[in-house]
Amino acid sequence: MIRKTLALLAVAAAPLLSAGQALAQDHVVTPQDLSARLGAAETARQRNLGAVDRFLATPEASSAAARVHADMGRVRANLGALSDPELADLAARVDALQVSPVAGLDDDIRTLLIIFLIVAIVILVLQAVD
Repeated sequence: MIRKTLALLAVAAAPLLSAGQALAQDHVVTPQDLSARLGAAETARQRNLGAVDRFLATPEASSAAARVHADMGRVRANLGALSDPELADLAARVDALQVSPVAGLDDDIRTLLIIFLIVAIVILVLQAVD
């Protein structure tokens, strides 16, 4: 009985033992693909960082930041501490606000939207820095 079990195990293990070892050069992602992906991620990050920073440099954003007593210089200086998804989300919000800034809303509601965006940025930056 034991011999039969050992024989079955040997037959079952044969394909595993005879399979060729993966070579160190056989990667799932080539170094060129990895480099291209990292470059694309860095380009997207810089684009998002620029979009958020340009928004924060607007007079509307400065006015909204003053209303909530946010130090805009500190916020802009620490934008780099945000993660890629956080920056992408904020850049998408900035783009949406710039594409359709009013969308039938009056100036007070637009100002409130800008204030909410500034507060979100301040909160994210403070969390990222701490």
